[in-house]
Order: sequence, then structure tokens, then C-alpha cells
Amino acid sequence: MSNPVVHFQIGGRNAAKLRGFYNEVFGWEVDEATPIGGIRTHAGTGIDGGLHQVDETQAPYLAVYVAVDDLEGTVAKAEQNGAKIIVPPTDVNGVGSFAMFTDPEGNCIGLWHHPVM
Repeated sequence: MSNPVVHFQIGGRNAAKLRGFYNEVFGWEVDEATPIGGIRTHAGTGIDGGLHQVDETQAPYLAVYVAVDDLEGTVAKAEQNGAKIIVPPTDVNGVGSFAMFTDPEGNCIGLWHHPVM
């Protein structure tokens, strides 16, 4: 498998303000009913994303998610190469699983594994 970018996520301390900002600037709609508000770009190309409210202990962030075949193996490889694990491999209601890390420069990267049906 190549490892395409499949999702992006924006985390901020004022999600309502960010929803308005991205709607006004880009016309993106954010589904507030989900824990990580689904961003629909309506672009016809590219990927959609999510907007996440962080608390005062967390820094705002922007992350891209990369699809991987072996989530645990990729997390281990990232850590061996200087990554700091933020979220270890975590199941998402049987739909798939994800993990997050920062690269050696502090950039936030997410991994997504969708099980083969």
C-alpha cells in the first residue's frame, strides 16, 4: 500500500470560533454532532477533515492522517526514528483505529488503519 493522506484535523481552544472562521474563509461546513466535528469541504476533490475542541492543557494543532496497513508497526517505526507518541493505537468503535505522534521537529501526524472487511 502507498500511504496516502486521508484526513486532516484542526484542534483549537475555541471550536465555535474556528467553525465560523473556516466557514467564512473557505465555505467549509462542520458537523457539530460528532466528537470531532466533521469538516465537509464540498470541493469534489481532496479530503475532508475534522475540527476538535482542545482543553486548556493542550496546544492548538493541525494534523494530517496517513493511511497505514500496520498501525502498531508504523508507530514503533516512528518512535524508533525520533517520534513522540501522543495517542497510542486506539480503536474507533470497530470502524478502524488511529494513533498520533509528533515528528522530530514537533509536527503532529496521525495514522489511520481501516481493517480489511
